[in-house]
Amino acid sequence: MNAGVKQTIELQIGSLKNLPVLPEASLRILDVINTPDIPIEKLADALSLSPGLVARLLGLANSAYFARGRNVSDIRTAIFQVLGLDLVKALAQAIIFNVQFDTRKCQGFDAEYFWIRSLTTAVSAQKLAIEIPQLRVFTPSTIYSGGLLLNIGILVLGYLQPEELHEVFVECKKTGLPVRQGISRHMGQSHYQIGHFLLRKWHLPVLYQVLLDNYENKDFEGIELPLLILLRVCERLSVTVISGESINLQEFESECRQIKCPLSNIQELAEQLAENQPAMQKLAAIMGN
Repeated sequence: MNAGVKQTIELQIGSLKNLPVLPEASLRILDVINTPDIPIEKLADALSLSPGLVARLLGLANSAYFARGRNVSDIRTAIFQVLGLDLVKALAQAIIFNVQFDTRKCQGFDAEYFWIRSLTTAVSAQKLAIEIPQLRVFTPSTIYSGGLLLNIGILVLGYLQPEELHEVFVECKKTGLPVRQGISRHMGQSHYQIGHFLLRKWHLPVLYQVLLDNYENKDFEGIELPLLILLRVCERLSVTVISGESINLQEFESECRQIKCPLSNIQELAEQLAENQPAMQKLAAIMGN
């Protein structure tokens, strides 16, 4: 490792130690979100602590993806009639992170692409999990949140080290190297590890910490393994669908066999996702603002 790369890694690790503290309102909201079987009324009351969060959730509830012609004007209606408890909990968590990390100083950071990829991964995982017995131990909102939080480390880098992340984007565009590999090479650790650092500091549920900490660990054998495999499949699937490329089912065969997910389900889901891309883009635009 040369001196320049070593210094960059040391600076990057040092900056992580300076991650902002969450506002009190956000801490209270996250605590409620991650409380099992929370009554909808208590969730609505907690969300109301953040007018900005409520406005964003109402924007989502009135988007083309969800509203279907209805006009939703209050958070309780959004939860009861449009989004549902599980989805509100997952989206609220993601919005809190997005608001906390302003990435506008990072040239080349495409917030809309970031969120359409995260949302597509989350939706894919939740839909595929329905017919996979191994994943029934996880709630739908847990699976959805796992997809949304998967790339949270990129948001952290865009906020803390915008110039360094921009350099990674430029290099990857020139060389065709995947961004995740560019980050690992440039920063000395993956964005999944950086995301894990954030979740641990903010005391988010251990499950999400485990998912990020072991996302690239091929020797992991914990009870979370089926969910890890599903998220790996769905992240690659989302990239392919968003790019408009054709699905090569053979690329998913080994992992799908491990979790007993029929390849026909992957093909069917890919077609559904492609049809829903315009609505998902509008949804991602709201998330990224």
